[in-house]
This record gives sequence, C-alpha cells and structure tokens, in this order.
Amino acid sequence: MFIDYINIEVDLALYYLVDFTIALVLLSGMRFLSGMVGNVSATHEISQNDNKAFGVSLAGAMIAVSIMLMGVVSGESGYSLGDEALQVVVFGVLGIALMWVTRFVFDRVSFPGLSIHDQIMQGNMSASIIDACNMIATAIIIKGAMVWVDGDITVSIAAVVISFLASQIIMALATYYRAKVYAKRHKGKQLHTAIEDNNVALALRFSAYRIGIAIAVSAAFSAVEYDAEYFINVFIIWFAFALMLFVLLTLISIVIRHSVLHRVNIGEEVGEQGNVAVGVIEGSIYVVVALLLSGLIGA
Repeated sequence: MFIDYINIEVDLALYYLVDFTIALVLLSGMRFLSGMVGNVSATHEISQNDNKAFGVSLAGAMIAVSIMLMGVVSGESGYSLGDEALQVVVFGVLGIALMWVTRFVFDRVSFPGLSIHDQIMQGNMSASIIDACNMIATAIIIKGAMVWVDGDITVSIAAVVISFLASQIIMALATYYRAKVYAKRHKGKQLHTAIEDNNVALALRFSAYRIGIAIAVSAAFSAVEYDAEYFINVFIIWFAFALMLFVLLTLISIVIRHSVLHRVNIGEEVGEQGNVAVGVIEGSIYVVVALLLSGLIGA
C-alpha cells in the first residue's frame, strides 16, 4: 500500500487538527495584538493611512509566529487531547510573548537612540524591515529551543526562556559589531541615524546578518544533546557553541565578501549611496554561510 510510504501517523490525525486549529487562532490574533501593543488601529494604518511600513512589520510578525509555531507543534504529542492543547497554547503564547520582548530589548539595548515603533508609524521602510527580520530571527531561535527541550513542561518553559535570554546577548553583540563597523567605515557616524534616514540597502544587509546569526545559534541546539537533569552544564556548552558559530559565521562571511564583492567599496555603495544590490548581496552571504554551517551540523 502506498500509505506505508507516508511518514505521517494517521492515528494522531485528531492531535494534528487540534495543533493546527490553535496555531490558526494564534496567527489570527496577531493583527489585533500588533495594534494593541503599538496603541494603534491596525485597520486604520493599513487601509486608511496606507502605511506600507506597518504592513511589512505586521507581515514579518506573522511569518515569525508561524516559524515559532513550527517548534510548538513538531514535538511529541501529549498524553491526551487536553494535554496536547494545553502544551500548544502555553508554548504558543510564550513564544509570542518572547518575540514582543525582543522588540523591547532591541529598542532599549541594541539601539537606545532609536525608536523602531515611532519610525514605523512615520512610514520608515528601513525600520519596518529591521523590525520584521528581528522578529523572524528571534522566532528561528525560539523554534530551535522548543524543538530542543523535552520532558516536564515547567522545566521546558524555563529552558526555553533561559535559551532565549542567552540568545539575545549574542544578537546584541552582533548589533554592536555591525554598529562599530559602520562607524569605522563612515567616520564615526551612527548606524541608527542611517536607519532614520531610511537607508533600505543598509537595513536589508543588517537584517540578513541578524537572520544568519539566528540560524547559526539555532543550529547549536542540534549540536548539543538536551538533558533536563543536567541543564546548567548542557546550557553552558550550548552557549559556548553558539558563540563559536557566531564568530565563525562572521569571519567566514568576511572572507567570502572580499571575493564576491571584490573591488567594490561596500561602505560607499551601501552606507552613502544606498545601493540595494550591494546590500542584498552582502546580506545574502551571511545567510548562505549560516545555512551551510547549519547543514554541516545537521540542523
């Protein structure tokens, strides 16, 4: 029978339906949650103000939630339908909450001189791209953590939160690094000023770098075996491995960049002229290297 070759457990069809239904409900609520968090009307911004930046930000949030929900629904099924529904709801809500937390961290820690929300409300596409990709990057890490953890739900929640907080340290380091590189290339100018000036090329490159780091950090979960009983030791090993991948990705990307963009003045093209072609190419290098590292590790 052809069904013997399909790798889906038919007996768990009802569990799949419950997971999918809850996921759809959580996704449907993103539009209203986005408006509530920003204290604005999503409908007004989209249909009346035609705020493209708000639309990009909301679309990024929905994609991010979908990525995160992959981690929620891909684990072992619960002991009962009720247990399964509870786990999906708890981890789904937790994931959404953590993604909104990363927005706060980004504004207050990574770019204290820039309000991403205010820029989006002013129609700044660069800010919306960065906001959308920031949530997508966070979702990639949260998904990795949710797939990684196992066992008691309380311990698993704690493990996901701790892994998220640790990953934010790495993401903040990545932002600090890019800000320093930008200042060096542009005689002390600030990265957040270029974002306020709506430099889309810079936003695309910066966002791709953060997504690349997120893929690498998430790959570290596959390299370290989870053990709830010795979580502290396991976590330290994971964090060290994630840091190593962050540094490795950055160094390899620099080498490839000099080859692919040979004789191209990247600082001038992206930072001054807003050359989207160069920005996208350099950004893609980070993602490509991250995907290769992830593939080698087996994520």
